[in-house]
Amino acid sequence: MRRRHPETDEELDTEAEAAAPAAGDLGSILMGAQAGAGNAALAGLMERVERGDAPAEELLPGAERELRGAADRATGAALQQRLAAARVNPFAGRVESELAAFERRLVDAREYGWLGTDASVLSAELDTLELSLRRAEEEEEAVQALGAVDLRRRPLSERTKKAIMERTAITKPGMLLYAPEDFQELQELDAQLTELQKRLADNQIAVTTARGSLGGLSEVSTAYARSAAANLAEDARKAGVLLDELEVRLKAISERHARANAEDRDKLDQLMEGLEARLLREPRLAMAGGSSRQEIDYLVKAAWLEQHEATQQLAKDEVWHLVTGFSASESRLCTFDLPERMDRWRIHFSLDYAVMQAVDVGCSDQDVRDALLGATAGVQSRSHATAEVLGQSDPRNPRYFYNTSRVTPHRDLWGTREGKAAKRNWGANERKLIEAFDSKADELVELVHDVLEQRKELKAVVVKVGESLSWAE
Repeated sequence: MRRRHPETDEELDTEAEAAAPAAGDLGSILMGAQAGAGNAALAGLMERVERGDAPAEELLPGAERELRGAADRATGAALQQRLAAARVNPFAGRVESELAAFERRLVDAREYGWLGTDASVLSAELDTLELSLRRAEEEEEAVQALGAVDLRRRPLSERTKKAIMERTAITKPGMLLYAPEDFQELQELDAQLTELQKRLADNQIAVTTARGSLGGLSEVSTAYARSAAANLAEDARKAGVLLDELEVRLKAISERHARANAEDRDKLDQLMEGLEARLLREPRLAMAGGSSRQEIDYLVKAAWLEQHEATQQLAKDEVWHLVTGFSASESRLCTFDLPERMDRWRIHFSLDYAVMQAVDVGCSDQDVRDALLGATAGVQSRSHATAEVLGQSDPRNPRYFYNTSRVTPHRDLWGTREGKAAKRNWGANERKLIEAFDSKADELVELVHDVLEQRKELKAVVVKVGESLSWAE
């Protein structure tokens, strides 16, 4: 077999070093004997001991140093693993500079054989960094908890704002008349919604304050923020429960005062049938303006009530205008030329506004006659019929006053030629004057009677419709 012989100077030097007695102590050689060249080093060391070059006890301390070095290397490896775990932590960016500095010190300790470096000190430093990472995680949990409060509160704030606007839109000054209970409840809701809005605003301020205390990786600040988040979340939950209750109450009122839809408008139109034109104005304007059905319903009721009062009687002015054809402001006296004659003389009929009275719907024809012709006034003031014996305006003419038993001619009438002619057939002439008066009075009473009959029918309509004015809930 051919063997290779060393030829180069480097190979010769290597063999010489391997053959030379091992430098160092026994402990180091024994620990290194497990490597490839350990046997030769051990043999060299034994040769030095046998020759007496160095006592054996001086060669043993190296083992202790080797053991400590192995322990330091094991500690370094453990620290490296912990450092690697810290670097992949989601919050490593919060302590990036501290981790980088620690890594440099760990590398230096490893390169210089842990000379002048205490592994326990490095371990304590890494404990501090790991604690910072845990606090960063706790801070993030606190931030998330505060964010959850925001997510719960913001919709509540929007709903509260919407409820306040809706409450404002529903409330009208007229509600105090047609819906006093709802008006009062809306006032209470306004106070409660305003207080709730302030409560939610305070909640937002508290969340901002708690969030501002974070960022310093302080255990106290983090604990405060987490506690605040829990309390504020509970406060927001309670505010939500209260808002639900307020919204239910507001919705009930809103539905009662919703804008009149097509079906409601049809019903209201039916209820308005029979109202006078002047009384239709307010309900029609409210309907055109998109008012609530309750408001329109109230206006319709009010109109019917006013018209109902008007159906109970014919006012004095109405009676006057009805029987004369003109208003009392134009004249308070009215004279009718009658077709009847007293012998050859014309007859006129006189009405006086001053003695006339209003007429109730329930009045009889006799009551109407008394009201028209002034039965309660003095005799000379009552309505009367005059025979124009001496001319229309002559005070000596014979007159018949309402509700008297006979005609009252003036005593000076009998001295005149016309008076003497009338006196020759006075009994028949007196009857003709009274009959002419009664005929005209009957005509006027019939005219008023017909209007009263219409009012009675209208009153029946008012009462019937009035009973159906309430909305079915």
